[in-house]
Amino acid sequence: MGELGLNKIIGAVLASALGIMFLMQLPNVVFAGSAGHGYDNGEAATLSEQMCKKFHYCVEVAEAASAGAAAVEELFDLGAALAGADLSRGERVFASQCSTCHTINAGGANGTGPNLYNTIGADKAHIAGFAYSGALTNAEGAWTYENMDAWLKNPAAYVRGTSMSFAGIRRDTDRAAVIAYLAANTENAPAFPAPLPAADDGEVDPVPSEGELIDGEAVPVEGAVVPAEGEEAPAAAAEGAAPAETAPATEEAPVEDAPAE
Repeated sequence: MGELGLNKIIGAVLASALGIMFLMQLPNVVFAGSAGHGYDNGEAATLSEQMCKKFHYCVEVAEAASAGAAAVEELFDLGAALAGADLSRGERVFASQCSTCHTINAGGANGTGPNLYNTIGADKAHIAGFAYSGALTNAEGAWTYENMDAWLKNPAAYVRGTSMSFAGIRRDTDRAAVIAYLAANTENAPAFPAPLPAADDGEVDPVPSEGELIDGEAVPVEGAVVPAEGEEAPAAAAEGAAPAETAPATEEAPVEDAPAE
């Protein structure tokens, strides 16, 4: 065998070894590269995102549970919020968010918005001579506490087409404070709505004792025989129960005298 043939054999062995090494490292290169894309922004990918990228199969796992929990919104108790409202805070919030367009003093001039003195309980477009938007002019009803709460929370959603460019007061306590402040600046303002009734604590009715009446019927005593429907109850022993039969006394046999021998 010549030197050329030996070189070919060595080259073939080296090529085979390199091919085997390449095949061994190929999975690491592929999966490491795909895993790196999930952290391009330095954020941990969710389980659903990893499944979408690796297996092209998307399943919502924990996201569905969190979305369902977020859908449950706590009920806002306007009556309780108004009863505990801070008037000084309401005045500060009004000054910072409302006084640019509104005045609230008696006989105050209209600005971009109408004067708000005596507003609670009044009709929605009650200021004569003020150019209300068509949407608010046609809005029915009065400024009740509930209507004012919905209006201040999101004016554009409460009256579609209003020209009032105000995003609203999202925080419940601030909104209640402003409404209480408006009521304080309204002569003979209506009473605050009553708070919502307290939730049931889930108290369990006590178990009645023996002999206690429930809906006019006595609770049966333990061990008593309950008659079937339509069957008469057995009479008590004290009310004519037959006395137990007593066994007759055993008569002694006469003793015969033994005959004399």
